[in-house]
Amino acid sequence: MTGPIELREADLRRLADESWDLLVVGGGIVGAGALLDAASRGLKVALVEQDDIASGTSSRSSRLIHGGLRYLRQLDVPLVHEALHERARLLELAPHLVRLESFLFPLYGFPVVTRAFYRTGMTMYDVLGSALSGGRHRALSRADTLVYAPDLVRRRLHGGLLYHDAMEDDARYALGVVRTALTEGDGGAVAVTRVRATGPRHDAGRIAGATMTDLVSGSAFDVRAAAVLDATGVWGATPDRPFGDGTLSVLPARGSHLVIERSRIPAQGGMTLQVPGRVAFLVPWPRHWVIGTTDRPYHGPVDDVSTSNDEVDELLGTLNGALDLTITRDDVVGTYAGLRPLIAPSDASSSVKVSREHKVAKEAPGLVRVSGGKYTTYRVMARDAVDAVLGAGARIRPSRTAELPIVGAAPRSELDAMAARLARDEDLDAEVAQSLVDRHGTEAPDVIRRGREAGLLARVHEGFPYLEAEVAWGADEELALSLDDVITRRLRLTPELRDRGESIALRVASIAGATLGWDAARQGREVDVFLARAHREFDVPQRG
Repeated sequence: MTGPIELREADLRRLADESWDLLVVGGGIVGAGALLDAASRGLKVALVEQDDIASGTSSRSSRLIHGGLRYLRQLDVPLVHEALHERARLLELAPHLVRLESFLFPLYGFPVVTRAFYRTGMTMYDVLGSALSGGRHRALSRADTLVYAPDLVRRRLHGGLLYHDAMEDDARYALGVVRTALTEGDGGAVAVTRVRATGPRHDAGRIAGATMTDLVSGSAFDVRAAAVLDATGVWGATPDRPFGDGTLSVLPARGSHLVIERSRIPAQGGMTLQVPGRVAFLVPWPRHWVIGTTDRPYHGPVDDVSTSNDEVDELLGTLNGALDLTITRDDVVGTYAGLRPLIAPSDASSSVKVSREHKVAKEAPGLVRVSGGKYTTYRVMARDAVDAVLGAGARIRPSRTAELPIVGAAPRSELDAMAARLARDEDLDAEVAQSLVDRHGTEAPDVIRRGREAGLLARVHEGFPYLEAEVAWGADEELALSLDDVITRRLRLTPELRDRGESIALRVASIAGATLGWDAARQGREVDVFLARAHREFDVPQRG
């Protein structure tokens, strides 16, 4: 039986030995989307990523698929319209990973003026596309608003507006897009992680591929490709970017988030919280709230980004200003931060008003760059980038991703029926069965079958519905090569555990190591490396 290490080595040989129509550099959601878009058009396409799929920005979002109400306030109507239509599309293409959630917008101030102002904006949100997939918003009385969120500050509160936006598992969604690409068409697509592009390869005056370093073995090799797509996001702002300067000036903006247990803030669903000068989302995650986000220009190293003390204070200040609670650092289970690759002048002083619209540029013969944008519109970004690669040929090879389901997809009613069936037939706790379906979709029965064969149907951590079988599945089927890949992005547990996973790391290393060929010494090293990174990136910073 061929394991994941042997498959990776075979893919590395293919990268070096074959010629490709397109080489995508960068394994975030835009690079993943471009891989799928190109594969769906029949191109022979390869993707390389220096870390793990979605290890950077694309696993550190606010976990929302949304139109962006604040962009509407900035009168960026085209972006909101596009994002809302993409939200409706993603709800159909990946209902196991994207689902609607209710959100409350509390209303304060003068009753008549405030309600009229915000209802006008919310009605525009409905008309631009929100009603298409989330239904129209509705007004709540003050009493109903306090039933929804009893700890809202009551002074000058006179009601609320209830609307819907979508929540997603950002890391698993990006992974799902890559895995869909690998099975699309004739199977010609390849994606390899832990491979770094170090520079362009030239042929006859044009860029014709790139030089590579395999970060596992240290070996160097070339990849020959008719075109290269640079989808490196914020890494396009680093001095050692592999394809040099270009016309797109990337301004990284840091967005930080807090993770707090759901029981600490009673509410029926998500909320948009406002205090003078600040706005934060309270986003429902299965057992926690994700609270974010900050939005500041960032000029530091783009690797291993973490939340600052000032950002923790800012988010806690917004929470405590909007709620009649006292939330402290002790209530924060974990934090995380991501960098948005905004397109702006390099001397911009603020990222808040920078447009989230994406840009695609033909930088040189054989080289296209894409950056900017927002997670919700990744599919459009990927389509536009591949169109630019193909030029006039895009008309005869149009994008097919608008109707291409992501691996594991099925109608929501079928997924819920599958969860009930698995709970009954496989003797699983109902929460475990639902979690499996919500994360793996139609592949959930395969995960259970493998787990039963290997004796891995125990929970990874008490209190969470994740099975040890998902660890083995992550290494076998989901390109995971490290503990960080498994615990942080396949299971999403690192920011949700106060010990950052120390209590489960050895067991997870043993399960993953059985597939990845780790002996006891290697397992110990993997645990040490993982915990150091986990604490560095996800701990709650403490003052003095």
